[in-house]
Amino acid sequence: MKFIGLTPEIFWALLGGMAAIVTLLYVLKMRRRRVTVPFSPMWSRVLASKEATTWWERLKRLISLLVQLIFVALVVLALADPRPEEEQLVGRNIVLLIDTSASMAAIDVSGGVDRLDIARHEAQKVLDSMGPDDSVMLVTMDGQLRPLTPFIKESAILSQQIKDLKVTATPADIRQALRFVRDAIKGKGKAEVYLLSDGAFAQDFNEAAAQLPREIKFSHVRTGESGHNVAITAFNVRRYIANKQDYEIYVEVRSYFEREVDVELKLFAEGSLADIKAIKLAPGGSELLFFPDQGFGGKQLMARVELKTADAKDVFPMDNEAHAILPRARKTTVALITEGNLFLLAPLVLNENVDVKEFKPSAWTPKLAEDYDVVVFDRFTPEALPERGNFMFVAPQGPGSPWPVNGVIEKPTITGVKKKDPLLRWVALKDIEFAATAQKMTAGKGDEVAATSGADPMILSRREGDRSLVGLAFDIRMSDMPLRITLPVLMINVVDFFMNDENSLVPTYRTGTAWSIPVSKEAEVATITDPEGVAHQVPIYEGKAIFYGEHIGIHTIKAGPEEFLLAANLANPRESGIAPPPELVIEGVEVATATSGLSFVRREYWIFLVLAAIALLLIEWLTYNRRWTV
Repeated sequence: MKFIGLTPEIFWALLGGMAAIVTLLYVLKMRRRRVTVPFSPMWSRVLASKEATTWWERLKRLISLLVQLIFVALVVLALADPRPEEEQLVGRNIVLLIDTSASMAAIDVSGGVDRLDIARHEAQKVLDSMGPDDSVMLVTMDGQLRPLTPFIKESAILSQQIKDLKVTATPADIRQALRFVRDAIKGKGKAEVYLLSDGAFAQDFNEAAAQLPREIKFSHVRTGESGHNVAITAFNVRRYIANKQDYEIYVEVRSYFEREVDVELKLFAEGSLADIKAIKLAPGGSELLFFPDQGFGGKQLMARVELKTADAKDVFPMDNEAHAILPRARKTTVALITEGNLFLLAPLVLNENVDVKEFKPSAWTPKLAEDYDVVVFDRFTPEALPERGNFMFVAPQGPGSPWPVNGVIEKPTITGVKKKDPLLRWVALKDIEFAATAQKMTAGKGDEVAATSGADPMILSRREGDRSLVGLAFDIRMSDMPLRITLPVLMINVVDFFMNDENSLVPTYRTGTAWSIPVSKEAEVATITDPEGVAHQVPIYEGKAIFYGEHIGIHTIKAGPEEFLLAANLANPRESGIAPPPELVIEGVEVATATSGLSFVRREYWIFLVLAAIALLLIEWLTYNRRWTV
């Protein structure tokens, strides 16, 4: 036992002094008052009275003295404020770091709705254990770090904030979280960190924890029990350029079970079931499914996976659904810069999904690259190429060519073909005959060569920043290509290559990342409404709205005159791996694994001492009035 109200010296001096004073008061004899009375017999009796000398009378006075000494002792003890030896007297600086990432929505825990619910209960235990000198900071961790309070002593106000915490569909960034903790506790004594999490980020924890000071007191309260899960980890849909009524879809389904399980994949278009497929997944395995030539109506597509193994349970339903938006069926605009090449114009004009306009080389301006999706240069190369756009070069020449031209290829023939190149899908080139020379171009770093004549490229492509390029080293008029189906198919593939990311494929965004959303350049602010119906005002910079996504589902984007939909999914194999690790390890630091026994409750004994002193006064009053001690 130790005293925090009085030092031991003052305590004993005060106790001894008070006891001496009380004893002295009891030692003093009663002084009788002189009273003049007119009746002599009464006066005689007064003179005849004397001090009681029996042992019982003396004992009664000793009991009264003892009661007073006990009362003095209780009061002095209350002033000394006694505390247990193990109780901390220096205030602690506590960081409550609560994981609100996607995996905390798993429903594998006992005694709670989900993992976050268990974390709430454990966090409240820490708050209940705080003393008057302790300070606490509440921080949530998911894809973003959110310090909800500074260090405060009024822990009661945090209870409602903890109850209001919600899971976001984002992965936990433990590196950022522990960097913040390191900076927050710098220069503060008695620092304690309580990490309330399933620890599904264990692969990043060791590196992140290395930056913490060794003297820190760290506790990891694990909230997960199981890792059983099946998930959709990739999902998208693209429209064919040649046939804009059909789509191709790919879906990746992954299992996190340690045994083989049966699942069922369903595809929905505008809420109606469109396709269904049974899948058998190996332990910890995945399967990539491809659905070609799918015809759907409407705008929204959804995939859902369901576990069909009877004795297995999927404890993480958040990643069982994925969404996609069907690409808009608009025509691709093409500007053809040529001196009347009908062979090149014809396959573009005949394609009902392409809107082409012919220009003379003298009419070329960089603004055409802004007004048209694709620009085709036929035997013409501008001096300077815009930084953004899609450009095709047929027999490029001059210093402005993206590929240096070093002479010509005599009697070219196609000798090498990269069959998997998207430019050569359904294209046969090896029997093409050329009646003239071809440009001897030099491929650069990062170029994809689709076809060659010996060692020289004949068809190649390049993607650099916001610009995409395709080059043909030969003049198609000087070949038999216009007489074959090869030319229109090749031109469709070229347009498909350029528009793959813009028109035929609408990207599904991953939650927990900053989205760069192309919007109308006329707008200054975009309004993004998330799946929960909350509208966010987002500024636009260089034609793009930057928004941090936290919710799975369909978002509505409105910017200036345009309004469109955007799909967001978790699509994170690591976050879907929800199995909690056995323990988290920090080199040189003992990591506790529970809240019980890690914090101390202030025991206010002085209150009971004061109550005991009051009770003693009542007892003395009763004995005095009953004449038991007088």
